[in-house]
Amino acid sequence: MKTEIYSTLNLPFSPLDIDNEQLSINNLKSLLDKFYQWSVTEFEAKTDIDTLIYMRSKFIDQLLIRLWQYFQLPEQISSLFQINRISLIAVGGYGRGELHPLSDVDILILSDKPLTKSIEDKIGQLVRLLWDLHLDVGHSVRTLKVCLQEAKNDITIMTNLLEARLIVGNNKLFNELLHQILNNTIWPSREFYQAKINEQLQRHRQYHSTSYNLEPDIKNSPGGLRDIQIIQWIALRHFGSNFLQEQNHFNYLTPEEIEEINNCQRFLWRIRFALHIVINRYDNRLLFDRQLSIARLLGYQGEGNQPVEKMMRDYYRVVHNITELNQMLLQLFEESILTLKPENRPYDIDQYFQIRDKLIDVKDNNLFIDNPVMILKLFHTMLLNRQIIGIYSNTIRQLRSARRKMNGLLCEYPQARQQFMQIIKHPDVIKKALLPMHRYGILAIYIPGWKRIVGMMQFDLFHQYTVDEHTIRLLLELADFTTPDGQKKHPNSSQVYAKLAKPELLVITALFHDIAKGRSGDHSELGADLVEQFCQLHNVNEKDSKLIVWLVRYHLLMSITAQSRDLQDPAVIREFAQQVKNKTYLQYLLCLTVADVCATNETLWNSWKQSLMRELYCQTDRLFNLGIHQIPEHRSIAREHKQSALTLLKLDGYDETTIKVFWQNYQFDYFWRYTTEQIVWHVKHLLYHNLTEPLVVINEKPFHGGTEVFIYSPDRPYLFATVSNELNKRNLNIHDALITTNKKEYALDTFIVLDPNGQLISHDRHEEIKTSLEKALRQTDYKRAKIKRPLSKLRHFTVPTEINFLSSLNDRKTYVELITKDRPGLLAYLGEIFSNLDLSLRSAKIVTIGEHIEDLFVLTNKNNQALNEQSCQLLRQAILDVIDEMDNES
Repeated sequence: MKTEIYSTLNLPFSPLDIDNEQLSINNLKSLLDKFYQWSVTEFEAKTDIDTLIYMRSKFIDQLLIRLWQYFQLPEQISSLFQINRISLIAVGGYGRGELHPLSDVDILILSDKPLTKSIEDKIGQLVRLLWDLHLDVGHSVRTLKVCLQEAKNDITIMTNLLEARLIVGNNKLFNELLHQILNNTIWPSREFYQAKINEQLQRHRQYHSTSYNLEPDIKNSPGGLRDIQIIQWIALRHFGSNFLQEQNHFNYLTPEEIEEINNCQRFLWRIRFALHIVINRYDNRLLFDRQLSIARLLGYQGEGNQPVEKMMRDYYRVVHNITELNQMLLQLFEESILTLKPENRPYDIDQYFQIRDKLIDVKDNNLFIDNPVMILKLFHTMLLNRQIIGIYSNTIRQLRSARRKMNGLLCEYPQARQQFMQIIKHPDVIKKALLPMHRYGILAIYIPGWKRIVGMMQFDLFHQYTVDEHTIRLLLELADFTTPDGQKKHPNSSQVYAKLAKPELLVITALFHDIAKGRSGDHSELGADLVEQFCQLHNVNEKDSKLIVWLVRYHLLMSITAQSRDLQDPAVIREFAQQVKNKTYLQYLLCLTVADVCATNETLWNSWKQSLMRELYCQTDRLFNLGIHQIPEHRSIAREHKQSALTLLKLDGYDETTIKVFWQNYQFDYFWRYTTEQIVWHVKHLLYHNLTEPLVVINEKPFHGGTEVFIYSPDRPYLFATVSNELNKRNLNIHDALITTNKKEYALDTFIVLDPNGQLISHDRHEEIKTSLEKALRQTDYKRAKIKRPLSKLRHFTVPTEINFLSSLNDRKTYVELITKDRPGLLAYLGEIFSNLDLSLRSAKIVTIGEHIEDLFVLTNKNNQALNEQSCQLLRQAILDVIDEMDNES
C-alpha cells in the first residue's frame, strides 16, 4: 500500500465524528451512503483512482475504530486471571488499503490468549452490526498461536497475513504476528514461490490460459489484477517489502517498467471501480450487458458499440503488458529465490543466442534494435532447438523495446520473409513459434493487418474470444490434429490432416481467415485479397496461392452447408461439390472448418456438428470419386433404400409379403429421405402397432450425434407446433426435423434433439419425453404453453431479422431461411404460422449460433407445390408479426 498517499488523505466526513447518542444503524447507513455517493461523484470527476481506493479503505478504518471504541474494546483487557492483548487487523486487499465499492472487508481479530465470554459477545455484536450495515465482511477471531498454525496449513491465510495492517488495538501483538509470519519457518520463500506459481497456472487454466476472453474477469483472468498481486506477494515473502514501492532496492524492473505496471494497475482499478458502481452485487466479470455502461462511465465516446470497442482494446493492451511483466519478474524472482544450479549455467547456441535453464537469451542486448530481422531468427532458432521451452526475461525485455521502436513491418525486409517462410514450414511452427510470436506482439509487427484485429471484440454469444485470440486457437486446434487427444476427438479430420501435402498452406490460411473483420465489406472477400498480396510478397507459387486465397474466401462454406442445408438432398451435395472443385480443396477445407468451429467457443463442438461435417465430407468425397455428374436421382436412391431395408428385415424373420403390403401406403420420398437403418427401425415398431394411435419412439443409439425422436401420428394442423412446443417445455433443443406423410395422411416425422449443453438426452429421460409427446399428440385442441426462460443475455443483443427465399433446383419446394435473434419457443410459433397459412413443412434445419438462429425450412403449399409470390409475402409478414409479438411479450 502506498502509505505516503494513505497517511495524507483527508476524508470529507468521518465516522469518528459520530458521538454515542447518534451512533445508530440508520445514521451509519446514511453516512455510508453519503460516502458512496461522494465516491461516485469524485470518480465521474476523474479524481485519481489511487485516492478513491485508499480513501474508502481509510473510511472503513475509521468506522471500525469508532465501533471498537463504542463496544469498549481497548488494546489490552485485564481480568482476574489473565491479561488479554487484542488487535483489530486488516488483511487481504483491505490490508493493502485497496477497497472498491463492493470489495470484501477482511478483518482479523487477534489475541494472545483465548477471549473471555464477555469479549466474545462484544466482538459478535460488532460483526453483526457490520453485517446489518450491508458490508461484505470476512472475519476471523484467532489467538496468535492458532493464527500461525492456520497460516502454516493454508497458503491463502498466509498470503492474507502478509498484507496485514493494524487498524486499532495492541501494536506489540501485531508486530509479533508480522515477525512470526516473515520467519522462514512458516512457508519458506522457495515453497511459497512454487505454491504461488502453481496457483497462477491453475487460475489461468480456468480462463483457458488467455487474456482475450470477450467477457474477462478483471481480477482473475490472465493479465488481471491477481497477476500483479502474485508478484507483490512473492516479493513480500522473499524481500519483506513491496517491490513496486522500493524498486531502487530490488532493481528487477526499470523505472519505466515500474511506472508501466503501476499505470496498468490504475487502469484496471478504474474499470473495476466503474463495474462496482454499475452492478449491485460483488462481481469482477466484464459481462456483455455491463460493458457499455462501464465504457460510458469511464468516458469512452461513440455510437453503438464503439465505446465498448475502445475500452476493450485498451483493456487487452493493458493485460497483455501485465502478462509480459509478470512473466519477466517471476523469472527473475525464480533466479533469486531458487538460484541456478551449476548445470543450468548459460551456454552458447551460436554467435547471437544462448540458453539459460532451457530459455533462449540474446547475447547482445542491442541485437534486435541493430537488426530487426534477428527477431525472426530468434523464433527460428527456438524451432531448431528442442530443449528450448521459452524466452528468457532479458530477451522478453529486448523484444518489447524493439517492438515499440519498429517503424513499418518486419515483412518489408526480404531476409525476414525468408526466415518467416522457413518458420511456417516447420512441423512445430504453431506451438513453438506462432504462439510465442503472438504472445510477445511479433505477429502484429510482421503480418499486414494483424495489429487491427488485436483485442478486437466480437459482439455476440457465439464467439468466446477476440479475433486475434480466436485465430491463434484455430491454429492450436490444427496442431492438435497430430496429437493422440486430437485424433481421438477428431478421427476423420485428423486422418485427413495427416494426408495434406503442405499443411503450412493451412497455417497461412488460418492466419488470414478473419484478418479483415471489422472492415466495411465481406471479411472473407477482403481477407482473400489481403492473403493474395501476402502470398505474392512471400513468393508462394501460383498453385498454392490459389488454394490459400480460395480457402480464405470460402472458409465459411462448409460450416454453413453442413449446418443449414439439407444433406439428404443430392442437389445440395452437387452444388457444394461444384463450389469446392476437387478433393484436395475439400480436404483442406474440412480441416480448416473443424478447427474454426472448435476455436470459436469451448462448448460449441459436439457430436452433432461432428456428424454433420463428416457426412458432408464423405458424401462430397464419394461424389468426386464417382464423378460430379454421376449423382443418383431421388427415385433410384429410394429403390436402393427400400430393397436394402427389405433384405435386412427378411434376415430378421419378417415376412416379405407383409412388409410390401405395409409399404403400399408409403410414398417414394419417404424411402429416399430416410436411411435403410431408419426404415428398418420404423417397420419394427409400426408393423404390429395399432396404426390409428400415435406412436413415439426414441432411439437408444445416437443418430448423427443427436437423439432421434420418431413420431407416427395422424397428420393434422399444428402437428409441428405441438411437437416443438412439447420439446421446448422439456428444455430440449431441436436441431433437425424431417417431415413426411404417407398416402393415408399419417405423419412419419423425425426430430433430432440435444440438451441445452449440446449433449445427447440421457436414457433415464426417454420414457418421460415419450409419454409427454404421446399425450400431446392425442389432444385434439392445440394450445401453446407459455414458456419463460432467462433472457438476460439475449436482451442486450440486436439481431436484424432476415427472411430469405432461396433458389433451388427443385421447383416443387420452397426453401425459407430465417435469421433472427434466438427466442425461447419460436419454433412453436412458426409451426402455428405454417398451419394457419395451410403450408406443409417437409424438413427443417435448426441452427443456433450464440444469440441468433439461422434456420432453414422446406415448405410446400396444400397442393404439394412451391409457394407463389403472394404466399411468400404472406409468410414473411406473418413471421415478422409473430417476432414483434414475442418481443412485446418479453
